[in-house]
Amino acid sequence: MPAVHKSRTSEAIRALYDQQPEREWERLERHRTEFAVTLRSLAEHLPPPPARVLDCGGGPGRYAIELAHRGYEVTLFDLSTGCLQLAQEKATEAGVTLVAYEQGTATDLSRFPDASFDAVLLMGPLYHLLEEAERQQAIAECHRVLKPGGPLFAAFISRYAAPRWAAAHEPTWPLEHPELTEMVLTTGVLPPRGESDAEFVAYFAHPTEVVPLCQREGFEAITVLGVEGLVSMIEDGVNALSGEAWEVWLDLNYRLAADSSIHGCVEHLLVVAVKPLWRAVLCQIARQLDEAGLAYKVVAGAAAALHGVPLPVKDLDIETDAEDAYRFQALFADHVVEPVALCENETLRAEPQGEAYRSHFGRFDFDGVAVEVIGDLHRREGERWVSTGARTETTVDLDGVPVRVSWLEEEILAYVRRGRLDRAAQCLPHCDHDRLLAL
Repeated sequence: MPAVHKSRTSEAIRALYDQQPEREWERLERHRTEFAVTLRSLAEHLPPPPARVLDCGGGPGRYAIELAHRGYEVTLFDLSTGCLQLAQEKATEAGVTLVAYEQGTATDLSRFPDASFDAVLLMGPLYHLLEEAERQQAIAECHRVLKPGGPLFAAFISRYAAPRWAAAHEPTWPLEHPELTEMVLTTGVLPPRGESDAEFVAYFAHPTEVVPLCQREGFEAITVLGVEGLVSMIEDGVNALSGEAWEVWLDLNYRLAADSSIHGCVEHLLVVAVKPLWRAVLCQIARQLDEAGLAYKVVAGAAAALHGVPLPVKDLDIETDAEDAYRFQALFADHVVEPVALCENETLRAEPQGEAYRSHFGRFDFDGVAVEVIGDLHRREGERWVSTGARTETTVDLDGVPVRVSWLEEEILAYVRRGRLDRAAQCLPHCDHDRLLAL
């Protein structure tokens, strides 16, 4: 998008929220289920107070003020000065204090240092960033300012929210605006239309794109919620309830919000993701191993993830030779859980099918991340032990640190040998097929 159009979009959105901050504050009173489901998600996934939270694009501060009530140290950041001013008034009325009120755009959080927040809310800016590169930049900035292990809450307007709204409120809209309707349905973009200086300009995200967008910037998705639950566009009766009846509906809507079958028929999607702690731990380990001159390879799930396969990583598996397994233990003596020793069927690759494996194996803990070191891995074939450790090696850049990993193609073959065909299938789209056939 040309710079002039980006500027026009930004100014249109800024003017819209500057003119209507009270309407934005009241929106979550009208859409009570959305607010309650989102708060329940925050309660489930936020670290305990007094964690530092950045509410990026938090408007007039409905969530920021609620979190401050709960003991969190919240910085409110928004494009609209009108919303920030109203937030200060509302915080005073509520008797809470926010750490700061900052004005700016979500694509530039440069005023905040790296890893300076325990959690980040990005529940608004992605609605109005029309280009994918802008949305990626906003998520990348959140990743930068978030501490390893911290959660991100990223909200999107769902692709079909606009035509569903039209069906409820302006059913002739597709007839009167056929080209605009087609643009929204096929591209998700509702562009500036020149109707006024302040107009609603938006990007409507398809449910299938929201998790990959976060994953490309280094996040691991925990869940995706349709925050209106079952009552999107039919919420008035439920939102008027109180007491036990309201709680029953809230429980039901929160429970079903994660059901992907409703995600095309809600107005807002909320991705809960985490900046993986294992990546920071692996950077630390890789630096020290290189400085000490230890040979190693990252294998198994972490290797696949480093090659771009969107897999959750539960632990780190590091293969070495026998001598370096003990040198690893000496280097990280403070992290030992189970000392390195020669053992059979104790490694990650020991299988329940009766295959026997042998290695110099140890377990370690790095700030809650489990690390398994596998030295000189062998598998029993008949009466002999046959080396079965990773044979291939490449280097992957992990947040600026070179990390040695086995080829993805070798990991696929290992998954096939171990009967993990589901995991092999997940890796196949990301591999070099010619290299796989050669192996």
